[in-house]
Amino acid sequence: MNVNSKPINFIAVAATAAIFTAGAIAFAYPPEYSRPAAVVPDVQPAVTTITAMHLATDTTGTAVVRLDGFTLDVSFDFERVDDSFGVPGSEFTNAEILSLSIDNVTDESGYKIPDFTDFNDHRAINQLLVAHMLQFKLLETV
Repeated sequence: MNVNSKPINFIAVAATAAIFTAGAIAFAYPPEYSRPAAVVPDVQPAVTTITAMHLATDTTGTAVVRLDGFTLDVSFDFERVDDSFGVPGSEFTNAEILSLSIDNVTDESGYKIPDFTDFNDHRAINQLLVAHMLQFKLLETV
């Protein structure tokens, strides 16, 4: 028998075999989808306290503020505001801080360092100053 066979295309056979092999490996070993562990930063909240306050006049004052182990000498201007809780007889004098300036910043060892406070620190200090004045009734005494 004289049969002429077609020549084999070795490139097409090799490509087909490679595709089937890659597909078999992909289905045999599926990737594991797992979420990485969340990184939780070790951040502690700020500790801000007022250690001393002096009202020089009826609109100005100075205070010593402790902020995370640092000592801040601040001076501030405030305005008295008549306020109430909405009930007759609950009137009291409140305060609003108009300006706050950080005069001096020292660390725990007493070394002077540059001012590092930001807007959030200033806002927290303003609230602490007003709360301190209300708690110790300093607005009625001046």
